[in-house]
Amino acid sequence: MTTPQPQIKPKDAASLVIYQKSGSEVKVLMGRRPSKSRFMPDVYVFPGGGVELADSRVRSATELNTKFAQEMAVSASQARAKTIAAAAIRETFEETGLMISSEGYLGNVSDPSWLAFKKLNEAPDLGLLRYLGRAITPAGQPIRFHARFFAVKFEDLNSQSSQEINGNGELLDLQWVPFSTSAEEILSDLALRKVTRYMLSQLCELVLSKDADWMGKTMFTQRNGQVRIT
Repeated sequence: MTTPQPQIKPKDAASLVIYQKSGSEVKVLMGRRPSKSRFMPDVYVFPGGGVELADSRVRSATELNTKFAQEMAVSASQARAKTIAAAAIRETFEETGLMISSEGYLGNVSDPSWLAFKKLNEAPDLGLLRYLGRAITPAGQPIRFHARFFAVKFEDLNSQSSQEINGNGELLDLQWVPFSTSAEEILSDLALRKVTRYMLSQLCELVLSKDADWMGKTMFTQRNGQVRIT
């Protein structure tokens, strides 16, 4: 008799969708994960990764929208919501070289990535972020994440740092990818997972909506191979 394997608890993670909008066209910054990656190899993704302890210790230049915590499954904890959002900004800097930050006191930090912000007297600009949605890796997978997706408009970035895209190699072939603005169809020849396509469709729909304060509210997962959105 086969012994049931214990379920792996998803690790908190964060992704940041950096986009440009011109008329009805939306372009998104994406990169390909190396073939040797343990999680989602050889597919195109947004910058992002797991939440680290250091992310909970940084101060921000601006505050995260308090409404986001209600949708992020963090027991309405604004502190945890800010930590996850900070992780999205740190991971984005590591993988693309872009800083979503503005002048501010970061606090006492030792993490190399956060130290780069501190050298410029900058701190995470959480107020620029929009909340897009969340996704949980299906049960039974050897590596699982509970990822929260944020979005920011590239033109809104106001960091003193260079806006040249130059990451650390965790994402290859970084490029601006144009997508159809139809939520029904995303035009791309890139290798994308279903969750990525879903978040792109959400972005296009929300960015083109007439709601200036748009915010995503859905959760994406799969069960027995079937997509479930709640």
